[in-house]
Amino acid sequence: MLALAGSGVVVGLLSWSSFSLQLSDLTGLVLAYNEASIAQQLIFNIRLPRVLSTLMIGASLAVAGVLMQGVTRNPLASPAILGVNAGAACFMALSAIGVAVISELHPLLCALFGGALGGLMVIALGGYLSGNRINPVRLVLAGIAINALLAGLTRAALIIADEMAYSIIYWLAGSVAEAGWQQWMLLWPVCSVALLLSFALAPQLNTLALGDEVAESLGIGLGKVRLLAIVAILVLTAACVAVAGPIAFVGLIVPHVCRAVVGRDHRILLPFAALGGAVLLVWADVLARAIGFPAETPVGVVTALIGTPFFIFLSAKGRT
Repeated sequence: MLALAGSGVVVGLLSWSSFSLQLSDLTGLVLAYNEASIAQQLIFNIRLPRVLSTLMIGASLAVAGVLMQGVTRNPLASPAILGVNAGAACFMALSAIGVAVISELHPLLCALFGGALGGLMVIALGGYLSGNRINPVRLVLAGIAINALLAGLTRAALIIADEMAYSIIYWLAGSVAEAGWQQWMLLWPVCSVALLLSFALAPQLNTLALGDEVAESLGIGLGKVRLLAIVAILVLTAACVAVAGPIAFVGLIVPHVCRAVVGRDHRILLPFAALGGAVLLVWADVLARAIGFPAETPVGVVTALIGTPFFIFLSAKGRT
């Protein structure tokens, strides 16, 4: 897995560029940085932040998927259930039509606040607002309802947006093409803290998998664990959506593959899923660039092409 990650980083830094990039340019950047080298400047200022952002987004979405499936005990659950993707998309669409306050926000903050609001609405309807512990079934139903509401608002805004509609639709496909150092500086501190929180919850998630009654008998506070896990999911997903738009299926595919390889112990599963998500997305981005080169294909299209048959397979397997 580490070899796949390393090779993905190298290929991501050097391949499918209109300007010829060689391995010597990369080694020169590491060993003897030359400001006069156009190739090194291109790798450092454009390719490196994109690859780093792609690795972090893949890791974050995969970990969020593991947490979501652990909290709901539903193998088909994904972070999108929390309404983060729909909330971010809705705010971006509302910003495009000039809605007061929202339109004045930086696009990254706009998507971040929209995703956070969508997630908080789902959490509130999921039972925590009333002081009850979060019910996994109610959480999923709340997610479906809020996603439908936000998707309806987004479609209405796209109709009104007219000339801005294309850029919003492209963003909705999920792309890391615009990820630079500014986006990386927004992404890594937020996701790093949320990832550390996720890893710290691993022992409690193992106990939670035994069932509510067993977990309570062992002194686990179910409401607290579920709330912390959902907060981690919300932060991880919202930060990723703010930078790259909604990238589908990473949080669904990676947890299943990693669970088959390393088992269900979250102490091992969570870091392994983080590595697996990083590998999947960095290679998906390489493939996305190769498909229509020199044009950019959104990486979300590639993950959707991979994830849709995978989801159908899991659904069919669950019925047999």
